[in-house]
Amino acid sequence: MSKTPYREAIGSLMYLAVATRPDIAFAVSTLSRFLDNPGDTHWEAVKRIFRYIAGTRSLQLTYGGERHNLLGYTDADGATQEHRCAISGYTFIIDGGAISWASKKQELITLSTAEAEYVAATHAAKEAIWLCKLIGELFPSILLPITLTAAPEGAFSIRIFHKLFETNDTCMQEM
Repeated sequence: MSKTPYREAIGSLMYLAVATRPDIAFAVSTLSRFLDNPGDTHWEAVKRIFRYIAGTRSLQLTYGGERHNLLGYTDADGATQEHRCAISGYTFIIDGGAISWASKKQELITLSTAEAEYVAATHAAKEAIWLCKLIGELFPSILLPITLTAAPEGAFSIRIFHKLFETNDTCMQEM
């Protein structure tokens, strides 16, 4: 494995995951944990991701296909990984296209799946507040409600209102 360009391949995949391909973010972040000592199975997984990218090259993020406000979705997998930390993720979509996404290992060990979902929703809500402020600076006259839906099946939904044209205050209501 010493002559295999594993580190370079992960770097290229990480760029794609951050810039244009949120669908590979989890796989790339998992494989990046083995940069110091990758095995043959890790290299095979990298090649599989490249084959997946080649096969889905014609797919793209599309904006404007639907007319929606900013929508957010979040989920966590519980502690199914061997490190016992949940993996959480979120994505924010506006007009049918993803504008912000993340998939990462939670920094704490939760006692239940519900607790892992709340931790994931908290991180997603922080991102939603930041997006509200960003959109408020770009488009100052917009009153933007954001609906953040957490899995499973929208077990709870948080609606975030940001009065962009009056103040920078953000209030959250549980629906």
